[in-house]
Amino acid sequence: MSPNVLVILGLVLSVVVLVLCTVKLKIHPFFALIATTVTFAVVSGMGMEEMLSAFTSGMGGTVADIGLVIALGTVTGALLEKSGAAETMAKTILKITGEKHAALGLAITGYFVSIPVFCDSAFVLLSPIAKRLSKDTRISMTTMAIAMCMGLHATHMFVPPTPGPLAVSGILSADLGQVILFGALVSIPVMLVGYFGAQLAGKKYYYLPKEVGETQEQQKLPSPVMAFLPILAPIALMLIKTIGDMCTWPEAVMGVMDILGTPAVALLVGLIIAAIGYHEIFPEDKTAWGFDGVFAEALRTAGQIVLIVGAGGAFSGVLKASPLQDILTETFSGLAIGILAPFLIGFLFRTCVGSATIAMVTAATMIVPLLDILGFASPMGRIIAMLACAAGGLMVFHGNDDFFWVTATTSEMDTSVAYKTIPLISVLQSLTALVCVFLLSLIFLH
Repeated sequence: MSPNVLVILGLVLSVVVLVLCTVKLKIHPFFALIATTVTFAVVSGMGMEEMLSAFTSGMGGTVADIGLVIALGTVTGALLEKSGAAETMAKTILKITGEKHAALGLAITGYFVSIPVFCDSAFVLLSPIAKRLSKDTRISMTTMAIAMCMGLHATHMFVPPTPGPLAVSGILSADLGQVILFGALVSIPVMLVGYFGAQLAGKKYYYLPKEVGETQEQQKLPSPVMAFLPILAPIALMLIKTIGDMCTWPEAVMGVMDILGTPAVALLVGLIIAAIGYHEIFPEDKTAWGFDGVFAEALRTAGQIVLIVGAGGAFSGVLKASPLQDILTETFSGLAIGILAPFLIGFLFRTCVGSATIAMVTAATMIVPLLDILGFASPMGRIIAMLACAAGGLMVFHGNDDFFWVTATTSEMDTSVAYKTIPLISVLQSLTALVCVFLLSLIFLH
């Protein structure tokens, strides 16, 4: 076989290995990605020394770029979850929307809470509130559960420091402040589509929760300011730095903002605020900051995420070191596929593998060699590419994703109803996101 055919065959087989390892064999994504990388290197004819060099540089560069940021964001999320900040956010937003629009309130709650807190944990944490509201307002629990689920789903895909979008931003070298800005904007219509879909599903599949326990009441919950500030402060600092880079500000001001707006420093500010809020709620907890407390538990989770993302970066490094870039450039020259390339890869892997993070990381990894030919080489182009990866990764959200089962079981939803509603609404969210990304590309890339 010709070298070019071997490279393409290696790419196809590596994708098959990734799907097989994660779906069939249930192997941890870190090792699945290593197996995928080795498969590509061996089949494409890459030398072992060259493969190891590309592997280590790809993994090292990715971890160096975003490892600290993932750790800081994960610890902040854990502090907010344990302190009751998520419950405070839900109650604050529901006061604004009122019981009549409780489902919209839950969708908006999901939009904010999923930025620092993992979807699964957030849904379990907030589901007693959703059940109580459903029982009191007689609004279908289908509506409540799906509205909250899809609100969480939206920012989980688009807004760092959630690990998926954070990892893709690092792999594509996209400006984090602008990713947050545009990701948050795209997430709004995506969240609203989920809410409207939830309303329709609730009318068709009406039920109320059978057993409603009282929501867990702590002696004290964080104030709304202390609940929202750890999320909003880092985002504000990064956005101010981004705006400052585009404007002419006094040198002294820019010097300070360049430091505070750096992602790691901005997230550290958020973590400190979250730690103060946690201490106010649990002043007696002296173990929180040690090896057996909240910090340690969160860092164990962060460590796994960093390794998975690092393995994705290693795969990207090996792909870039191979002749694949030249082959794909020659193949796709003149084809105006643009945002469809990352979108379709994200869609394929989310549907087959189930993990949104793996879907996004794989899409980003595979289009890195194509950034120039697809028209994404500019700073704004990299942001559009990241958003397209996320848009594809939104669908199809079904039973191979843990979050699907968390949503169905925690909300007492019949499995058949979950399968008839959640995947379809995720497709609508994905297509909405694709349209938004396409419009952004028309505005900024043409």
